[in-house]
Amino acid sequence: MIRCDALIIGAGPAGLNAGLRLTSIAALSPLSVLLIDKIAPWERPIPCAEGVGRLGFEEALEVDPSWIRLVISKACFYSPDGTCVTYTDANKGFIIDRAKMQSDLADKLRKRGVDITLGVKASGVSFVDDDGRRTVALDNGESISARVVIDASGPVSLLGRGENICWKPYDLEPGYFVVADNVKCDTDAVHIYTGQKVAPGGYAWVFPRGGGTANIGIVVGKNQIKGINIRNLLSGFLGKNFPDVNILTSFAGSIPCGYRRGNIALPGLIKCGDAANATNPVSRAGIVEALMSGGLAGSAAFDMLSAESVRRRKKICTDYEKAWLEKRGARHLKMARAKDSLAKVPDEDYNTAARILRAMSADKISMAKIFGTSLGRFPRLVWALRHLM
Repeated sequence: MIRCDALIIGAGPAGLNAGLRLTSIAALSPLSVLLIDKIAPWERPIPCAEGVGRLGFEEALEVDPSWIRLVISKACFYSPDGTCVTYTDANKGFIIDRAKMQSDLADKLRKRGVDITLGVKASGVSFVDDDGRRTVALDNGESISARVVIDASGPVSLLGRGENICWKPYDLEPGYFVVADNVKCDTDAVHIYTGQKVAPGGYAWVFPRGGGTANIGIVVGKNQIKGINIRNLLSGFLGKNFPDVNILTSFAGSIPCGYRRGNIALPGLIKCGDAANATNPVSRAGIVEALMSGGLAGSAAFDMLSAESVRRRKKICTDYEKAWLEKRGARHLKMARAKDSLAKVPDEDYNTAARILRAMSADKISMAKIFGTSLGRFPRLVWALRHLM
């Protein structure tokens, strides 16, 4: 059996940033840290739209300029009837090269002495034993004993079965998207399309990648997917809006879009990223959320390794959960409560709101103006957004 101080499961943004935070804090008192993943994520195209907000991204970690494909300053929202409202964000955002970012972060961890093993999958984690350790079983028959396990293994993680930290994903939404070239769109903006015919309960997106390429996809609400072929839905969207594109590759997957309060840490086991349902329920954004929760998990893991009592370990779990709530969790709770109501608002309400906003001077459109216009004129939107007030 392999023994270590800390085991990180998952080499995505959450797991990598957890390792960076843990090894940074522990720089003067080196620990034995292992990181495993069933694949090498950066060796294949990553199924992700790769858009991040600048402020959150730079808050979460030190950003290497080589990770940035494009700087984005605008978001173009298209109502169901095609009316476009453009919102300019002074803080800007980025389209990143996520594969390069993850590869670089893994290299940094290796230089700090982290042992990274790829091609192995964790199949289960034990309860805490008398020595305060947990044992993780691997699909190759081996096992790893660790004082702390950080679970960053993704949205369908069932690690921790039998404890009050494991649940089946309760709001996985289907997504289908392509990377295509010969895409004609504004490369200074991300483009979001809404409407029951476009993407019931969700939206379609176009995120430019530079050089005439873009990531184009659709996510459909869990409650609206019955009877819908999402590939045909995207094909129809492309045919209507981008008939001349050349599809380079395609992806299908599920996005964890639900959020509710629950344990995301127990003594010796800390969940982060998609394993902790950290994705924004409405925007479905998850990279910054994963990085942030991973950083918090790395700090909590260090504290847990230093704890001398079970009581102290339990307090660290509570503090970690509170820190996540303050960072993003409380906001996500509100959004999750509003999400289903927003999906039920008629398309015509969104069309009318978009036409009103479209008539305004672009320099006067702000998020406050968008919400103010909606709340002041459309009772059904008021009801849908009540949880956000």
